[in-house]
Amino acid sequence: MPCRYSSAVVVGASMSGLLAARALSDRFERVTVVERDVLKDGDDARKGVPQSAHAHGLLASGYRIMDRYFPGMMDELEELGAPRGDVVGDFLWFQYGRWKLRHDSGLRGITVSRPCLEAAIRRRIKALPNVSFLDGVDGIGPRLDVTAGRVTGFVVQRRGRSAQDVLDANLVVDATGRGSQAARWLEQSGFGRPREITVKVDVGYATRTFERRRGEFFNSIGGIISGTAPVSTRYGAVLAAEGRRWVVTLVGVLGDYPPTTAKEWVAFAASLPVSAVHELVTSATPLTEIVSYRFPANQRRLYEQMKRCPSGYLVIGDAVCSFNPIYGQGMSAAATEAKALDDSLEPGLDGVWRRFYAQASRIIDIPWTIATGEDLRYPQVQGRRPPGFAIVNRYLERVHAVASEDRLVCRKFFDVLNLLAPPASLMSPAVAWRVLARRRPRGITSPWGVVPRRLVLAPDPVPQRGAR
Repeated sequence: MPCRYSSAVVVGASMSGLLAARALSDRFERVTVVERDVLKDGDDARKGVPQSAHAHGLLASGYRIMDRYFPGMMDELEELGAPRGDVVGDFLWFQYGRWKLRHDSGLRGITVSRPCLEAAIRRRIKALPNVSFLDGVDGIGPRLDVTAGRVTGFVVQRRGRSAQDVLDANLVVDATGRGSQAARWLEQSGFGRPREITVKVDVGYATRTFERRRGEFFNSIGGIISGTAPVSTRYGAVLAAEGRRWVVTLVGVLGDYPPTTAKEWVAFAASLPVSAVHELVTSATPLTEIVSYRFPANQRRLYEQMKRCPSGYLVIGDAVCSFNPIYGQGMSAAATEAKALDDSLEPGLDGVWRRFYAQASRIIDIPWTIATGEDLRYPQVQGRRPPGFAIVNRYLERVHAVASEDRLVCRKFFDVLNLLAPPASLMSPAVAWRVLARRRPRGITSPWGVVPRRLVLAPDPVPQRGAR
């Protein structure tokens, strides 16, 4: 595909910034990524990504886009020890008091640490001949042609220098995260300010890494253990990572933060609704100390409702919407938005902001509905409950129950969870009939599932899934 435009600037080498740069590399002769952190080689955690040490989920939607944008990367990550597998058959889900039916769903995924994945993507972006990085610099703001209502570049300031430089650009993409100053800049420039919605959840994380041995954690590549809202405020996430490690993150909402001392942290794991995480962390060898992180609120800025925006200026990723990280949607939403950015540029730069924000809004609607819908089940969480909220929640509780034994319902549920289908698809006639007509399951469910199959935990033999 020939490049149609001269230059673009991406502000922020976040996951959304890197993916945006990849999308723009097919459209622009020159792409510059501006980053305030000094970007080192390797997969060390960056100061600008304080949550990087914790468990990160890559949903099937994000996996597909990254696999297409970066051919061979998933093979490389697997060689480093990041296991690939089925997001239902090889990954465990305990929700609403039951294990989801463990079977081959056809949804492909990989479990890998955030620093390792980000470093692998960054290496590939740096290798693109028309992409360059300007790191260790402060972004001051976009340069605007007031008469034309168009962005013409981006202003940066190098550390230790008083002079500022202007990077010429046909397009500037803000990927600076939830702390983005884009809304303030737009207001100061006379374009107005996007309406903002927040749903406060007050989430706390505490994570420790352990040595991973063959066959542990029910011979899986990780799992999510969720308490049932609004009774429980505690969660656990286990992800197999490269280097034969388990990344174990304990989570509490509404200020019920997991502790950071080893004895109390283990006791918190024991308070989860099933013992799987506690059994793992008391038998595996710890490799790191416990680190913590706080997340105050879901936050969405409604740029799609803006009446005017400067031509050539876009906001993407967490700068538009950041979700409660419990649900692991951020990286996959960023990948899907990068694909939308690519598609929005096909007709040209004129009107690209309207096209992009319209697509981004539809993309964000799915994870936003999932995240806030679950969070609003807690009476303490302030926010508008839509009409029929209680009825929908009762129906979804039945979906969770039936998904513990019905393959079709289970697959449809995970299509939604992986941002491949809208939540309304769970109420389609084919699904609703099975959900409402089926006797509500009452038996004990198992994390072992029903389909014996060899997993990709290691190159040497491993027990089959049904073996105990």
